[in-house]
Amino acid sequence: MSLLFKLVLALLALAVIVVIAGLMGNRLPWSEPPGVWQRLLTYITTNVAETRLDPVYPELRERRYTKTMATVRIATDQALTELGWEVSKRDEERGQVHAVITTALWQFKDDVRIQLRQEDSQIAVEVRSASRVGRGDLGANTRHILDFYAALERALGVTNS
Repeated sequence: MSLLFKLVLALLALAVIVVIAGLMGNRLPWSEPPGVWQRLLTYITTNVAETRLDPVYPELRERRYTKTMATVRIATDQALTELGWEVSKRDEERGQVHAVITTALWQFKDDVRIQLRQEDSQIAVEVRSASRVGRGDLGANTRHILDFYAALERALGVTNS
């Protein structure tokens, strides 16, 4: 085997290890619908995750809370502080907060938009997370959304409503 071939093989092995480590490090719900293979394909080809009313991925369901708008805004700020995310813009009138997350290892920047909306007696909380670089995020943006909801629910004193 030539030295070049060995080098290429070593680099490919390293790339596979990095991808697997990234996927596992994001603590994703692999056993949930729509299944492992669909999730794997999505996580390696998509760099955006967002909540929806009827999502393909159950964990990306838009959350609603029976709290006042003021309470959810305060809890949102507490969650962002807890997570250490940098708030880059606020639009109180539209109920939006934009934050930037810097990834630990590669220092990539991911953008998160949180939208608070009054829906009858509840506050709907939509979240969109997108990577600025790359085609696949290895599930990092899904993890950002899950981490935000967990921190928000701790601040609100509720469990996955």
